[in-house]
Amino acid sequence: MLLRRSLVLLLPLLAIGCAAGGARKDPSSPLALRLGNALEAADPNADSLILRMDSFERMAQREDAAIGFAAGGRQAGGPRLSPAASGAAEAAGQVLMPGLTALGDYAHGLAQLAGGEAIEPRSGPAGAMLSRAAAEGLQAVRRTSGTVPPEPVQAAGLAGIAALSDLPDRMATAGGVTVPAMVAEAAPHLTAVTALLRAVIGTEPGQGTRGALRARREGLDAVQARFLAAVAADRRLGPGERYTIFRSVAEQREDDPAQGSFSALVDLLGTLEAAHAALAAGAPDADQRIAAFEAAVARLGAMAEAARRG
Repeated sequence: MLLRRSLVLLLPLLAIGCAAGGARKDPSSPLALRLGNALEAADPNADSLILRMDSFERMAQREDAAIGFAAGGRQAGGPRLSPAASGAAEAAGQVLMPGLTALGDYAHGLAQLAGGEAIEPRSGPAGAMLSRAAAEGLQAVRRTSGTVPPEPVQAAGLAGIAALSDLPDRMATAGGVTVPAMVAEAAPHLTAVTALLRAVIGTEPGQGTRGALRARREGLDAVQARFLAAVAADRRLGPGERYTIFRSVAEQREDDPAQGSFSALVDLLGTLEAAHAALAAGAPDADQRIAAFEAAVARLGAMAEAARRG
């Protein structure tokens, strides 16, 4: 199933030398702390939306089969009752979740350093393992949605996942680490990872995984519309039966995640890249860029909460 990892690090503080390095504040520390905290908060909410989109895609497969059976369709070998197969959303999650985990690992270390604390060694899979999982996910993305990011984007993104995830461990054993140094080292890797994740999602509604999900949604709309039209035309059914059938179909669509879910993820990645670049450059608009990223994280959180309530 989809790869995920808790970002709560439980190991005790180690190495007094690291603590001394972490305690050395820099003028950029308050901004870095905000960015690190916001990025950590984004990871579980992104996971929640990806899982909800996978659930919708599986529901759509079941609904297609059920309507085909109800309409008297002929299937070779009879109706199939096996569980719905995984689709484009789960395949995308196999890339997005390792990428977001690596970003979260970096965010946790950055927040610790910016807050004047020691950078704690990570627990959980090493960066190389996350990178391999994402590489396997790219193959699944190719199979399910036909999305193939350019080879340079794939190579840089996979290397970036490993590097970002392992960066806190390396910083934890180095002395005199500063926030600007950590941000500068992370910058090219963060850019590469966000580029890969955006390519998997699709930067436009008809592209990538979001294009595959859009086609799935439109296909379900068409199938259900034809089915309801047939129900309405069937004079053997009374008003109560037609009402029950309509309500059943309508309730199925309540599991449809917000159509802006992938757009929110693309916006999150774009504002993250802009905020991190401004922080790395010490740009005068870094505060505004980070505020825009925090707003994107808040929007993602609101969508994830609505999905959980649904």
